[in-house]
Amino acid sequence: MERLNTCILTKEQDLQETCEKLLVTRFKATELTFIQEYVQVMAPLAKALDVLQSDKMAYTGVLVPTISILLNKMEQMKHEANMHHCNPLVDAIISGVKRRFGYIFQDTRLLIASAAHPMFRLAYIPSGKKADVLSNLKAEVNLLHTQYPDDHMQTDGEDPTDDGDEITGYFPSLRTRTVLNEVDSYLQSPETNLVNAFQNLPMMKKIFLKYNTGVPASAACERLFSVGKDIFRPKRNRLSDANFEKLLLCRVNKHLLLKSSGSSLATS
Repeated sequence: MERLNTCILTKEQDLQETCEKLLVTRFKATELTFIQEYVQVMAPLAKALDVLQSDKMAYTGVLVPTISILLNKMEQMKHEANMHHCNPLVDAIISGVKRRFGYIFQDTRLLIASAAHPMFRLAYIPSGKKADVLSNLKAEVNLLHTQYPDDHMQTDGEDPTDDGDEITGYFPSLRTRTVLNEVDSYLQSPETNLVNAFQNLPMMKKIFLKYNTGVPASAACERLFSVGKDIFRPKRNRLSDANFEKLLLCRVNKHLLLKSSGSSLATS
């Protein structure tokens, strides 16, 4: 549909002439308008599905921001776009998404997972829930501090064996203040890279791992099955198990070979 819409927008006359040459009924104006509106409405939904299925975004905390953005785009389209045919489709998408995912904006675990992801923090937390999520984050940090008392926050240049630190570390109120400041430091930081965002923030890193570690899935194995069909063809049905496994692994990991050969050429 997207390619057809592109043809309508850029080469509508050529498209109609092609229909005539193929003895196919020409597109009516209402049909062309419907196709354009349909693509416009379904694009945000398709993009949201791509994000949720992406290996690079396989974190629990991605769900709340993705659904929030999708609903915002649908509501904006409903009120601002001049739709002639697809208004019922917009309403159906909004209704269906809210019916299926409406609970996530009340789920404490999902909200903490989103807040603990450095790409989002509190940006997509509902306004009425931000105070609760912030309180839950600090409670989590305080709980982790009791479980891992040696993993307190250190700033660059500080020596953990310094006598001053040992003396001030004697007072629990100072330790608690330092730990709770991890949350404030994390929320105020503009860093979105997962590696850099948690430097000197060990408790926030533990919270991120606790709430955003994905459940193991079979998607990677299913990709191997798809590649295996291309290798184990009728003309190659006498492959031994060992050779088949080697060919399969070579095919799946060929990007590593290309990457290494490219780096070797760059160095030479």
